[in-house]
Amino acid sequence: MKNALLFILFFCPGILLACQNPEIGKEHNSNKVYYINTQKDFDKWSNFLFPEGSKVLFAAGESFAGQFILRGSGTAEKPNRAATYSKTTGEISAGWTDNKAIINGEGKVASTILLKNGAFWTINNLEVTNTNGSDEDQGDIVGIRVIAENLGLVENISIINCYVHQVNGKVGGKKTGGIHVNVLGETKKTKFTNLKIENNVVAHVGGVGISNQSSWGNITADDYYPWTNFVIRKNRVEHTGRNGIIVRYALKPLVEYNVLAYNSRFDTGHSVFNFNTVDCIVQYNEAYGNTSNNPDHIDHGGFDADYNSRGTIIQYNYSHDNNWFCGIMRKPYNTDITIRYNVSQNELLGAYLYGFPWTRGVSKVKIYNNTHYFGKGKGNRVFVAAGKERVPIETTFQNNIFYFEDPAEWGFNP
Repeated sequence: MKNALLFILFFCPGILLACQNPEIGKEHNSNKVYYINTQKDFDKWSNFLFPEGSKVLFAAGESFAGQFILRGSGTAEKPNRAATYSKTTGEISAGWTDNKAIINGEGKVASTILLKNGAFWTINNLEVTNTNGSDEDQGDIVGIRVIAENLGLVENISIINCYVHQVNGKVGGKKTGGIHVNVLGETKKTKFTNLKIENNVVAHVGGVGISNQSSWGNITADDYYPWTNFVIRKNRVEHTGRNGIIVRYALKPLVEYNVLAYNSRFDTGHSVFNFNTVDCIVQYNEAYGNTSNNPDHIDHGGFDADYNSRGTIIQYNYSHDNNWFCGIMRKPYNTDITIRYNVSQNELLGAYLYGFPWTRGVSKVKIYNNTHYFGKGKGNRVFVAAGKERVPIETTFQNNIFYFEDPAEWGFNP
C-alpha cells in the first residue's frame, strides 16, 4: 500500500493536486468557458471576475432577466468574449444571427449589460432590452454600458452584431439610450483605445442611440486625454428619443457607413454630432426622418459639426427628409470644418443651420462640392431660421449645387 501511494505521488502528481483543488477539471475553470443556459446560470456568473481567455456564452433563443456584469480583462493573446452560442451544435455565432440570446433589464437596472474596468473584451450577438413596458421615463438607463474608472489606458473593446431595443419609454435626454461608453473618475487619466462599435441595430430607445462620455475630455483643458482608434461603423440607429450617434473626446474618431433613421422623436438633436474631438471624420452615412412639426425647433438635421472641435470633416454622406442637412455651431474652438461631397435631398426646411447665433467663435469653415435638391413642396431656403436669426459666418462656400423646384431664398444673406 505504501509503495502504491509513493508511485501515485511520484508519477501522477496531478491526482494529488486535483484532490487539493476540486475546481481543477471543471469546465468553467479548465477551459474558461462559462455557459449561461438558465436564469440560475445567469445569476451565478454575473459579476464574476472572468480571467483572461474567458468565453461567456449565452444560449441562443433563451431569455434572461436582470443585469449581467462582466468583470476582469483579457489580453492581446487571450481576449475575452461574451456571445450567443447554439446549445445544439456548440457553435459560437460570429457574424450576425437573428437567433440571439435575449437579456431583459425590465427597466429596473442602470444597464442590462455592464462591462466595468475590463480590457480586451468582445460583446457579440446579444439581444438587449431595458424597459418596464410603459412609455414613462424610467430614469438614466441604457441597454449596454461600458465603464472605465481611474484605470489608465483601456484597450480593445468591441461591441458588434448586438440588437438593442425597447430601452426606457418615450423620453429624450442624453443619459439614457442604447449603447453608451463612459470614462469616469478624476484621480487617474483614463481613455479607451481600439474601441469598435460595429454592425449593431439600436431601435426604439429613449435618449441617444450610441454615445460616449469622459471626465478627461475637455479639449480646452491641459488634461485633455482623447480616445484613439475609436470607430462607429455600419450600425443602424432608428427611432431614438434624441440623437442617433454622439461622438466625443476623441482624436481622429471615425463614424462611417451608419444608417440614422427617425431620430430625436421626443427631444431636439441632430442625428450625428461630434464634440470635443480633433480631426473627426463622418462619412458614408445615411440620415433621414429627423423632423419636427414646429419649424422653430432647433437641431433636427442629419449632421452637426458641434463646437469644441477642430478639424471636423463631414463628407460623402446622404441626408434626406430631415428638417435640414447640416448644423454648424458658431461657438469658440469650433475651427477647421470641412463639409464636402455630400448629397442632400428633400429636406423640409432648408440646407444649413448655424447654431448658437449669439456667439461668433467659429472659424475656417469650408463648404464645397455638395449637391442639394429640393422637390416640390420641400424646403425653400439655403440657411434655416429655426426660431432665431442665424446668419452664416466665417464660411467659404464654393462649387455647391442648390436646386429648388419652388421659388427659394438665401434665408439670411451670408
